[in-house]
Amino acid sequence: MTKIRDRRGRSKPVPEHGALDGSASSTGDSESPIAQAEAVLLKSADSTANGAADDEQPEPKQNWWRRRQELKKLEGKFESYPYLLALKPKEKYVFRSDYFEVDSSVGCVLSFFHDSAAQDGFAAFWGIGRIPDGLDDRVTAVVLEQIVRRDQKWIDQYSKQSEKLDKLETSEQAESGTTSSRRKARKVAGDMETVIGELQDGAAYLSVQNRLLLKAPDLATLEETIERISRLYIDRFGTIKAAPYAGEQRQELSGLFKKNDKKRGPGFHFTSTELAGSYSLVTNGLNDHAGEYVGFMIGDVNNSAVLMDTNGYSHHVVVADNAVSDYLGRERVANMWCSKLSQSCLLANGSVVHLVLDGANLDRLGPRFDGLTARVDLNSGDVNMFEMFGDEDDELSIFSSQMKKLTLMFEQLYEARDAGMNSIIRDNLETIAEQFYVDQRMWVRNAKENRSRLRVVGIPHDQVPRLQMFMSYLDTALKERENSSKNNQSTLDALTVLTGVARNLLNTNGDLFNNFTAEAVDGVRDARRVVYDFSRLMRRGKGVAMAQLVNIVGFAIGKLQHGDTVIIHGAEHIDGRVKEYIHGQFEHLFHRGGRVVFSYNDTDKMLAGAAFNKFDAADFTIFGTMRDKTVEDYQKLLHQEIPKDLTKLITRKGENLSYLRRGHSNVVFHLDLALGINPNREKQRRELQRKARQLGESKRLAAVMTGKPVPGANTTGGGGSNEDRKAHANKGALPARMRKADVKKTLARAGTHNAVGTASQPKRKTMKLRDNRSAL
Repeated sequence: MTKIRDRRGRSKPVPEHGALDGSASSTGDSESPIAQAEAVLLKSADSTANGAADDEQPEPKQNWWRRRQELKKLEGKFESYPYLLALKPKEKYVFRSDYFEVDSSVGCVLSFFHDSAAQDGFAAFWGIGRIPDGLDDRVTAVVLEQIVRRDQKWIDQYSKQSEKLDKLETSEQAESGTTSSRRKARKVAGDMETVIGELQDGAAYLSVQNRLLLKAPDLATLEETIERISRLYIDRFGTIKAAPYAGEQRQELSGLFKKNDKKRGPGFHFTSTELAGSYSLVTNGLNDHAGEYVGFMIGDVNNSAVLMDTNGYSHHVVVADNAVSDYLGRERVANMWCSKLSQSCLLANGSVVHLVLDGANLDRLGPRFDGLTARVDLNSGDVNMFEMFGDEDDELSIFSSQMKKLTLMFEQLYEARDAGMNSIIRDNLETIAEQFYVDQRMWVRNAKENRSRLRVVGIPHDQVPRLQMFMSYLDTALKERENSSKNNQSTLDALTVLTGVARNLLNTNGDLFNNFTAEAVDGVRDARRVVYDFSRLMRRGKGVAMAQLVNIVGFAIGKLQHGDTVIIHGAEHIDGRVKEYIHGQFEHLFHRGGRVVFSYNDTDKMLAGAAFNKFDAADFTIFGTMRDKTVEDYQKLLHQEIPKDLTKLITRKGENLSYLRRGHSNVVFHLDLALGINPNREKQRRELQRKARQLGESKRLAAVMTGKPVPGANTTGGGGSNEDRKAHANKGALPARMRKADVKKTLARAGTHNAVGTASQPKRKTMKLRDNRSAL
């Protein structure tokens, strides 16, 4: 109808309703009604078409360019698929006699050949040996294996032919065969008999085609790689070699995924029983669900990344490594692992306690975490050795542990004697210590029935007696024993030893052991990360350091709960006489769900302390390289024999290797820890810190703008309250005498200004004076 309207409109314009032009009237009266009727019909068609267009708009017509693109996509060309263009070579393949060129690289397809007369004697899972290793990092090697199962009809047909040919071959070789040909015939006949027997036992018969695809950056590297693979196969198999089909590289490359029957060469035939021995079982390293990259595997076919969940343990972990890191200022590799485990625990919202005995500098091993870390100065004796910590419900056990602690602290400072004498010394020390606490009204006899009278924990620090008070008790006991008519020489010797040890603690190390507990220590255990550094104490003597370790360990781990971790750096320095006490403290920690990391800088010393660290029962162990003798001791203590290949790997020196044992997994990998101190990412870390500061400032500003005003709040400064700013200002305050003089000068200046000022400014000057005074 639209076409009719257009045509009529062009050939004979329709006049408006109620009016006829001269041309219409000149044609005659009979044509005017017809023209009017057509005009009415055209108008009604127009209205109908417009209504349909309003209800449903027709699809826009594509231009020629879009239609052309659609046709190209339907043709399936490379240009229509960008992801295929990424795989397509930029230039064409150029095929040579025994290799081909593509882009800026060269490649080659090798086939496998086997001497059918040779006695193989391959080991189980020999197929993994076909995968070459030790190649240039720029070389890519892919082993392709295609397997087709033959049906029963094919097996029956060729079995009969093989048996007939075998009989003919046997008779021919008996008549005119040579020694080598007869030997080959016997080998083939024996193989036939084995195959038939396995097929009758239910095995399947399989056709196998193998190809090795190599790619190298240049021809010299490719030739060197082929030569290395040839020598590798001779060493591993002796009867298998790999070589290209001369002049057939194009057919070989284009037919890599063709069916076995259409490939060049007969390939190999195996029964399913025989093929099972050639499976390429390849380890996959670690792929933990919450794992992070810690290095890449070595010594295996796959150099895959090791993704380890470094927080995935529930009881304890043992780390031992003799190596040092030149990159981090010769810090120990074992301490690098400790830093990694610590960061993983913090990321999981856990708390970490570091007991540093080997001088590890944690600021070099990772971020400082100033907002999370509390550092306890053990060289100033911040914890009173006679103060006890814990919950009131555990007062009885806390006091018993305190007696054990005092005994061990004294034992660290005198030479061990025979068992009888040591027992007498301990008995006298515990008797005097108990009386000491009773007199100080912290303990009572028959404590179980008098719990309300105990003052074991929660006492103000300045009310807990110090070493100098305990020294007087020892002196009194010694004088009483010396003046007693019933003198026991053993008891007298024991008191003499105890008095001498206490006097040594008081006079020589009084700055460590004769102090009240510092007030700053109260908030230490609430920090997410606490560092107790005993390294400087080791210079005073191992006994002093061990005494302080015994003094502090119960306090340090007393508040750790489920998922928290205590890390001992240099656990080999712990004296044998305190291990039992520390192990008991750790047992309480394990009961609460805490965890322990034992870090050793010497693998032999770790094995010597196996009774303490129980490495054989650890959730996982991480060791560095070992000596051959160390490996033997390790296997004896583990009561297991490790494979020879693994022994060769963990005895390799100077390659920055780590050996992880976790359950049934044994992984050797090149260590590559991310500790958050990579200088190449310093800009990124600063950007994150800047964004964090901006976020904090925006939150404070939002709180000021939308929240209720707080008296004394700092709403215009960069953060902190007025009290905080005053405290900060007082840190650098002048001495009192100089401050008074400065105040007088300020008041004098202010008075002069008030005297010479106009009457319109007194209010402003008074405010200035007030500001000067507050600043002082």
